[in-house]
Amino acid sequence: MEIRKKKTISIYRLFLEHLIGLSIATIVFILALIVIISVSFQSGFILPANYTDIKINQLEETFVESFDKSALPPYCSYVVINVNGDVSESNMTERELKKTKSYLLSGNKSYYDFYKEISQYNGNIIIIKYDILAHFRNPLLHKMIPYPELLMLFFLLVCIILFAVIAAAKFSKRLKQNLNSIIIATEKIGNQDLDFDIIPTQILEFNTVLNTIEDLKVALAASLKEQWDKEQQKKSQLSALAHDIKTPLTVIKGNAELLAESDSSKEDKEMISFIQSSSDTIEKYLELLMNVVNNRSIHIDKNIISLTDFLHDVSTESVALCKTKRLAFMLNNTVKCDTIYADGALLKRAIINIIDNAVRYSQTNSEIDLTVSENGAYIMFYIADKGRGFSEESLKKATQEFFTEDTSRTNQHYGLGLSFAKAVAEIHQGTLELKNHIDTEGATVGIKISKVHF
Repeated sequence: MEIRKKKTISIYRLFLEHLIGLSIATIVFILALIVIISVSFQSGFILPANYTDIKINQLEETFVESFDKSALPPYCSYVVINVNGDVSESNMTERELKKTKSYLLSGNKSYYDFYKEISQYNGNIIIIKYDILAHFRNPLLHKMIPYPELLMLFFLLVCIILFAVIAAAKFSKRLKQNLNSIIIATEKIGNQDLDFDIIPTQILEFNTVLNTIEDLKVALAASLKEQWDKEQQKKSQLSALAHDIKTPLTVIKGNAELLAESDSSKEDKEMISFIQSSSDTIEKYLELLMNVVNNRSIHIDKNIISLTDFLHDVSTESVALCKTKRLAFMLNNTVKCDTIYADGALLKRAIINIIDNAVRYSQTNSEIDLTVSENGAYIMFYIADKGRGFSEESLKKATQEFFTEDTSRTNQHYGLGLSFAKAVAEIHQGTLELKNHIDTEGATVGIKISKVHF
């Protein structure tokens, strides 16, 4: 579905609109400032820059005959030098007198200072110092703000910056408002919530992005539906398979019970007991499998259990597994405590899964070792074999569900058992460790669980 809206603009046009708005506001402000300055000059509120120069030129002929200091325009200073070269009258400061003397001797003057020399009929010389700058007529304002032009320039600069900030803020707000649709759409897709309608924006480029997001949403929805259908098919197949396994399992258990009641040798009875215990284990696994297939969580039941009894059960089942390939099973327990806090059924299943993998990849007539040790707050169960060990890829991915090192072995999902063992270790606040032997062939898989009661 293509996202359309009747009134859309490009980001370039949106930026241009705000830039034009900023330019118009600046021009209007400058024109208004010019009008204010013009009115101020015309009303006499501000004296123009050449006011003093014009006024002094008008008074020059009068001052030649008689000097009246009260007639001087404001904000200028003077000095009267008599025929003897002495200062007879002045309102200049010492600094101004030095500047005036430097001007008379060498013609030096600053950028803003101007001088007017008037020779009187009596031989006196009047030197008037002034500047070509605008000033407020009011003395108090002049004292506070000596240079109105600089104030106006500063005020103009501040207002232009303010207009630019306002324009940028409005432009940013407009972008954020339109960008909100993209943010909402991406967040919903990230949360796998695909049941939503995409809201179009006023920005042409944003709508292009939303069109792409819409296509992605449709494709992702189709992919998830396909995946869900496959999962449902898989669950149905697993459920049917688990149900079908119960029939031959019932036959096996029934015949095993009949064989156990018959007169058999000691060795035969031992093998029959292995068959019966293994059948019971398979029955429990089928129940766990049905729970997983039907999305029912696996019940975790942690208790204080006897470590000796637990290792005896593990050893009994491990011996039966090892006999299928004529492997020797060795148990080495160095733990001093008699009990552990764990879910015995889950922990046993995890260890047996690891031993089953070890049996599968061990050479006939070799050995599998189960070493139980403790380190601080943890108890470790290490299962070592003399098989071919893990490849580099297996060491990275072996705990992923359904990972198999050889894709041709469709019936040997050796990663399934390890992924379950890892989950059990984490349930017991521990970790699963995988490593290859350095000096000999084979590998070691360790389950580390916490001693602490959680």
